[in-house]
Amino acid sequence: MTFYQWLSLILSALALLFLLVASFVIIWRRRRARAPLREGWLTDEMVRQIIERGALNDEQVPEAALDLEQIAREEERFWSETWDEPEHYWE
Repeated sequence: MTFYQWLSLILSALALLFLLVASFVIIWRRRRARAPLREGWLTDEMVRQIIERGALNDEQVPEAALDLEQIAREEERFWSETWDEPEHYWE
């Protein structure tokens, strides 16, 4: 083998090693990542429970967690907005 073939082989091996190490570090960091501990934060397990059962347990959600009046105001504001008609490009 020539010098350039050895060099390309070594560089390819180093590039592959770099990609493997980078992948390992990314996977390791994602597994270590945790949701910030703060009030009202939904975890992945809570989201799964909402999808499966449609609700969370009462002990998981405090009674004052939702401001129903604010939710009603935002819903009313959303539905009272006017929407532009779509443009018809084919005409």
